[in-house]
Amino acid sequence: MSNLRAIVAAIGITLISAGCGPMEWQLSASCEETKKCRIEGRIGGKIGGGERDGISWFERILLASTSEVPDAAQFEIDVSGSSIAFPANGSVTLLLFDARQGATIAAKQFQWHRTGTVLRLVDPDGANAWAASASGPATELRYDLATFDVGAAPGPNTIAAASRYGGATKAASVSEFQVCTKYPSPYQCGLTP
Repeated sequence: MSNLRAIVAAIGITLISAGCGPMEWQLSASCEETKKCRIEGRIGGKIGGGERDGISWFERILLASTSEVPDAAQFEIDVSGSSIAFPANGSVTLLLFDARQGATIAAKQFQWHRTGTVLRLVDPDGANAWAASASGPATELRYDLATFDVGAAPGPNTIAAASRYGGATKAASVSEFQVCTKYPSPYQCGLTP
């Protein structure tokens, strides 16, 4: 019998922001009964009026309205709806991706830290500079937090995350999982219903 149970429910929401072109934001958050969790997401779409040959993703964003100019300091992940205890810090891989070609243009790891129930980049200026110099033909930015351990009580638990930009929620995800324990707990490992 497996000690790993499938995620009970996972709900991801994609929101479209207004502006020169629709920007799509996606987010996924999930945990296993081993208390190992992941958060990953994507920001992309037609930016700065759509496709323009020879102009990079980052430059298209810069050509868009002021509210569309990316600033990593304005991005955060709110985890306030979670029933679990998050670590104080961790790492995240940022990927600049060309969806038309299905190829990663550039990838770099950055550090994040938690303040209360909000996760933010430690060096947002460094992330901005890297994205500006490495974007090339990228059409989206993907982020993938390295798997992290959380504090969770035996039984049902929830991981909830919302990606926010400039204080506005752009995408959200909620996932339920169960932490098992050994006998005589009502949440015994390895039991099948």
